[in-house]
Amino acid sequence: MREATAPPRRRQSSSARLRRVGRRLRTEDGAAVAEFPMVAVLIIMIALLLIQAALIVHTRNTLVDAAIQGAHHAALVGSTPQDGAERAERLIEERFGDGLEAEATANQEADGTIHVRVSATLPLVGLFGPGGSLSVEGRALDEESI
Repeated sequence: MREATAPPRRRQSSSARLRRVGRRLRTEDGAAVAEFPMVAVLIIMIALLLIQAALIVHTRNTLVDAAIQGAHHAALVGSTPQDGAERAERLIEERFGDGLEAEATANQEADGTIHVRVSATLPLVGLFGPGGSLSVEGRALDEESI
């Protein structure tokens, strides 16, 4: 019986080895494993920034609405500018609760225009975190001055 022997291995030249290594480096095996976390982090950051921007715009629009409603209330016959400021603060408390520190002030100009100014601290990072200040104003013409 003849014993099978393996043919002798030929020694590869260094250029053949370099070509083989180059082919392995050019393949995309395992690229998805590295790409997914990098892309996922970017997508999550963009989504969180969009949510934060929507929260800030919603808060601003709600404060503007409360200031305008307060000014309209103060412009009614028999109301004072202070009544309008109290109404604006009540509306903000109804919509946001105690979480939003808001203060409303009102004054009446000589031409009969009532200004209600609302200053609030809104969160800059999610619902919690460091806060930034925001100030909005609502105006209405006093009915008694017409």
